[in-house]
Formats: sequence, C-alpha cells, structure tokens
Amino acid sequence: MVEAFEVDAQARMIPSEEYAKHTATDKVLVLIDHENKVVYLWRGKKADFMNKLMGTRVAARLSHSYPDYRVRPIAEGTEPAAFLSLIGQGHE
Repeated sequence: MVEAFEVDAQARMIPSEEYAKHTATDKVLVLIDHENKVVYLWRGKKADFMNKLMGTRVAARLSHSYPDYRVRPIAEGTEPAAFLSLIGQGHE
C-alpha cells in the first residue's frame, strides 16, 4: 500500500491519490511505501524553497511515526528505479 501526500508551506500533508501515479515539478511530495517500509520525500525542481524545507520537517516527523521505515530524499531528475516503479514512471 502506498500513501501519497503533497506538502505545503505550513508542513501540512495533503492526501492526494493523484500523486501516487505521477509527480509535478512545482510540488514537494511524500510517498509512504508500507510494503517496502520506505518514506520517499520527492522535491520538484520548481518547488518553493519553503515547501522544500517543510518537506524535510515532515519527513523527520514521519521517521518518528515509522521508526522501522527508511527516509529517502529525492530531487527531481535523480529518481531511483524503485521510486519510478512505484509511481509508474509518469511525470508531468
């Protein structure tokens, strides 16, 4: 099971099934892959600095909620194969 969230400038996690299938270059996204115990923090190239910072805070908070999960920060354009497979390799 994968949970997908957009992170806003107030460090809120906004649930979004849309981003479980693709990314958007102006967004910061968190995908929680429960099967593989990984929290992906994906930062789009055009995402606002504050959103990127808040994404880091959210990832830190999630590392406490899911202590057995690995946090994987990802910059747009450097996505590992496992992440691309998770989202079906779709990009906006």
